[in-house]
Amino acid sequence: MINMLNEVAMVALALPMGALAAQLSQSLYRRCRLYLMARCIWHISAMIMAEEEPSDKEMRGLRLRFPMDLILDSALFISERIYGNSLNRLVLIIEVCELDYYLVRQIDRRSGESRVNNLSKLSSLPYVATMAEYASDYIESDHRAIRFHATAALVSARPDRAIRHIVRFNDSLTLYEVAVLEQLLRRTGAPIAYTPLLLSENRNLQLLGIYICGTLLAVDAEPHLQRLAESEDGEVSYMALQTLCSVRGDISTAQARGAVLRLMPHQRLSFLLHAVQNCYSLRSCAHLLTAEERTLFSQRINSYKCRMVCN
Repeated sequence: MINMLNEVAMVALALPMGALAAQLSQSLYRRCRLYLMARCIWHISAMIMAEEEPSDKEMRGLRLRFPMDLILDSALFISERIYGNSLNRLVLIIEVCELDYYLVRQIDRRSGESRVNNLSKLSSLPYVATMAEYASDYIESDHRAIRFHATAALVSARPDRAIRHIVRFNDSLTLYEVAVLEQLLRRTGAPIAYTPLLLSENRNLQLLGIYICGTLLAVDAEPHLQRLAESEDGEVSYMALQTLCSVRGDISTAQARGAVLRLMPHQRLSFLLHAVQNCYSLRSCAHLLTAEERTLFSQRINSYKCRMVCN
């Protein structure tokens, strides 16, 4: 009987001890990976900032020191934080270490969310034009996220054909996806003419044009934003209205008034806060707001933070 109780006690203790050991093992693995990734980032950064171009031997040396997936994640970390000519040295490292081909092999072997994640990484690799043909294979996928990230990879690889690739994407872009595409275009340094996008009949191009105007605070785009505020597409109308606020355009127009009337309650609150942040006065917005919203607007605009920003 005593032996049986001892065995039960040992089993009961073994379960939490096993769980604790697994947690410690995972924690140790994450710490080791972070340490190695920090070292890898340092090595790549040193090559990018060096006065002379690194030799092939130096770049291939990364593969002797670190696992391929870690080198890839380190390169992606750096690519999101540098622009312009600095990317040229990083592209060279990617090509010599064959990170692009490694990633393509991962895409072919995986499926579902894992494939989506790897396609997302492919779109974040700078100037890897040779990889565009691999992304093209997934444009017609049944998985929406795969189709989007394949499109993003094509935009990144061939920014001169970005509009063509975006038009081919038949699904409605989300605001997040629009932001991803805008960031990719900006990182490549490709010239972006937002007026043709705003004049386009394609909803996705309209959203991209509006987003770019908001990023650049393009005051000269106000007439186009006023027109798009009347769009029957609720998201286009809402984004145009918000961007009109961002460029401090005229929101007393019939177009702006109609756009506000079509907003959902949570969108009205977002618009109100956005107008406060962009230093509109209550007088300029009163005709768009209910009595309750005017009270909230006054409270917000009289806060010390708002006075600091607007004065």
